[in-house]
Parts: sequence; structure tokens; C-alpha cells
Amino acid sequence: MTYTQDKLNRENRIRAPAEQNISKLISKRIEDDERRKQRILEQAYRIKRKIKYYCQANDFDLFWTLTLNDEKVNAKNYEYSRKNLQAWLKYQREKYGKFDFLFLPELHKSGRIHFHGVTGGLYPPLIESRYPRSNRLIKKSGLQIYNAGNWKNGFSTVSKIQDRKKSANYITKYITKELIEIPSAFHQPRYFVSRGLKQPEISLRLLPDDYFKGFKPSFVAGNRSLASNEFEADVFIYQLDILEEGELVQDSPPETVWKLRQEKSPDGNQDFQK
Repeated sequence: MTYTQDKLNRENRIRAPAEQNISKLISKRIEDDERRKQRILEQAYRIKRKIKYYCQANDFDLFWTLTLNDEKVNAKNYEYSRKNLQAWLKYQREKYGKFDFLFLPELHKSGRIHFHGVTGGLYPPLIESRYPRSNRLIKKSGLQIYNAGNWKNGFSTVSKIQDRKKSANYITKYITKELIEIPSAFHQPRYFVSRGLKQPEISLRLLPDDYFKGFKPSFVAGNRSLASNEFEADVFIYQLDILEEGELVQDSPPETVWKLRQEKSPDGNQDFQK
């Protein structure tokens, strides 16, 4: 009996460190996973900021969407799709002369890749897009949509850029975590730009508080005081814009999201008003 008890004690002493090591290993894996997710978010943010800078600093005048036909191109392979696009851009320069461009991929839920981009100084023949049955012109927000006859690898749409800021916001929404993590894109660029694009000139100035007295914020977050029933502002968010999808964003980084908190009445009624 004594021998059995001693044996159990030894086994427990051996097992305890092993269980602790497993617990530490699990914790480390969780921490590593959180760090990896944070790196991906930071990478996506840097790419978005860079693209917005390019879009606002250069004279892009056409917005492109280029899809890939599965019968011609393996659209699920990032590297193959990228090389196909870059070969097309090179050919366009040889045929039409130098032009500015910025393209980035979008990863569809099906795993297929297609591209969105902007160009400046590229004017190939464009075909007015029409509905097949009615033959009516296809327009979006009053703008005529075109098809590009020079894109032979799939379907294409082209439209004229009316607002640089809106086109920058629209194109950067395709920079997602899923795109960053796609296995076939490992160690490959996530966007493609022509050489010589202008960089924005950024200047910093220290402004006195009086400068902001007459400057109204776009959005205010705060609380309503239960004692005085007056609204007390906590945070002012400037340069707020609404995208076509209804999403609230700041025009300049860092993009910030704030949640309003509302004081409850003593009886817990969230809709309490004095």
C-alpha cells in the first residue's frame, strides 16, 4: 500500500510540470496568434494609407475593374493572376505610351482574384456598356460605364473618376485581412504602381486653441447629464465622411470608431430622459 502511494506521488510530481508546460505552450500560441493578427491589421492599414496618398496626389482619371475568365486564367492563384495583370499593363505602355497606374487585387468569397485600379493618361478605345436585352446604356450614379476592348482575359468595366477622395475610399476597402493572408500571395506585393508616382507633401503645424473655436466637428460623442439634462461632449471627431455603403470613416488616418455610451436612469431604463 505504501509503495503504491509513493508511486502515485512520484507520478503526480512528474505530471504537474508537464501540465504546466502544456498550459504555457497554449498561452504562448494564443499570444503569437494575437501578435500575428495585429501585424496583419497594421500591414493592411499601411497599405490603405499609402494607396490613399497615391490617389489624392496623382491625376488619375479612369477607374478600372478587371476580372479573370477561369477558362483563360487560373484566378485562384495569386501569383499567376498578378503576372497576368502586369503583363497586360506592360503591353498597354508599349502600345499607348507611358501612363500612371495603381492596381490592387480583390479576393472574392469563392477564392478567385480580380483587380481594381486607377490610371492617368491611358486612353484606349472604350465601348459604352449596355444591357443585353434592352440595349440601354448602363450608368452608375449618373456616370456612363464602359467596357475595355483591350482587356482580353475576362470581363471589364471602366468609369471616369469624378472625385479623387471617393475613388480612394472605394478602392481601399478591398484591402482585407483575407487578402493579406492568402497563401499564394506570400512574400508578394499586395498592390502594383507605376514608377514615378507623386508622393503627397505633408506638413505639420502647431496651431493655437483659438484656431479651432470656429471649427465645427462632424461628429461628437459624449453623455447626457442626468442632473442637468445637458449634453456633455467627450470626443470631437473631425473630417468624418460617409461612404456609398453608409460606413462612417475619417478622411485622414488614423481611422477611428467611437461607441456612444448613454447613462441609465436609477431604475435601469436606458431610454430615461429627465
